[in-house]
Amino acid sequence: MNYAVILAGGTGTRFWPFSRELEPKQFMQIIGKSSLLQDTIRRIGGVIANKNIYIVTNFKYFYEVKYQVARFRIPEKNIILEPQGKNTAPAIGLCAQLIGRKDKDAVLVVLPSDHYIKNAGNFKNCLKRAIRLANNGLLVTLGIKPESPSTGYGYIKVESKSNGYFAVEKFLEKPDLTKAKAYFKDKRFYWNSGMFVWKASVFLDEARKYLPKLYAMLNLIRSTEDIAKIWPKIDAISVDYGIMEHSKHIALIPADFYWTDLGSWDAMNALLPKDKRGNVIQADCLDLDSCGVSVFSRGSRLISLVGVKDLIIADTPDALLVCAKHKAQDVKKVVEILKSNKRKEHITHTTEKRPWGSFTVLQSKEGFKIKLIEIGPKKRLSLQRHNRRAEHWVVVSGCAKVTTGGKVRLVPSNNSIYVPIGTKHRLENPMNIPLKIVEVQTGGYLEEDDIERFSDDFKR
Repeated sequence: MNYAVILAGGTGTRFWPFSRELEPKQFMQIIGKSSLLQDTIRRIGGVIANKNIYIVTNFKYFYEVKYQVARFRIPEKNIILEPQGKNTAPAIGLCAQLIGRKDKDAVLVVLPSDHYIKNAGNFKNCLKRAIRLANNGLLVTLGIKPESPSTGYGYIKVESKSNGYFAVEKFLEKPDLTKAKAYFKDKRFYWNSGMFVWKASVFLDEARKYLPKLYAMLNLIRSTEDIAKIWPKIDAISVDYGIMEHSKHIALIPADFYWTDLGSWDAMNALLPKDKRGNVIQADCLDLDSCGVSVFSRGSRLISLVGVKDLIIADTPDALLVCAKHKAQDVKKVVEILKSNKRKEHITHTTEKRPWGSFTVLQSKEGFKIKLIEIGPKKRLSLQRHNRRAEHWVVVSGCAKVTTGGKVRLVPSNNSIYVPIGTKHRLENPMNIPLKIVEVQTGGYLEEDDIERFSDDFKR
């Protein structure tokens, strides 16, 4: 039987400031009205049954994945959670182990969750061809004919072609520009799409040969309950480096569909229509004599351009990126610096999602913070208390069910309630419409880690 393994645990650092650690690009609506993850699931319809789709992600994304896949009726048990990211080989190996235990003939279609693909019919036909080859014991990859000497992709060098596929000579890391130009001129080179098809048993056998330590650890995992115990003992390694650079049983099928991994702002820019000056404007923007400029905004402020060229501008309420187009691959270096400086801008937006809804920080100064809280229908926060801050809630719309100090009351719109420091409390939305509350926090310490939970629907 055929199964999909969708890898959805990455952080998408080159798409900052739109992507953040807690809101990576696979969960964003970038092109169209669905997220990249949802588009990935929709694309394989008719080839793989939804009940056979597995999604590998991080614990911190569980509720977001659960929400996004609900419309596809993918079983919750098919969301496989990694305690820590260990790169692609362990993630794929984990699914091969779990699926292979219940279906010894399982064929796995391994797909990243953050790609953009046109020509869905051609894509499905490629998958069907790859599945046939995988049933013959081959590790199959879909190769992309290079459209430019890109330094943002790994490359695959092929040998002879027979039976509709190429034998693979070698996998190569992302090159510098000189090597990329040489690869681009040579018809034997393809971009590595990161899409693979193979039998679970064949993959595990290759892991036994080339990654024996990983194979031994995976062999100890009999069910999802074993993951937490075994996972810390597993070393991080990519499937390309660990297996594909060594295996002698690799086949490449050239893709006959449009593909981009949307790995950076310049990749997105290439997809979008441009005006007569080569500009892409997706913002409230006033432009005077600029050319080759791409402007994206998640905010509401006006962006004015005067005579600039070949820039990418990405604006959010708390961070602004201004980048030369030819340096788009280096945005990840900004994220690395933000991490090392312990800046929160790489972690989250001013609006943070939670399993129960979201909150937006409207203003934060010494001694106070103002938030807009939105709680989904029939959802509630944990029973909690704060030891260093008080909270004042004003119901903007809907009706709140509030627990404070053991007492429960309903607080309708245009009413308020005060929660002193150290008081156990809970916010709940008992209605079928969203509940919106303005929260004013006061105190000497206002960070999110000042929280003690006593009961929580989401087991945090």
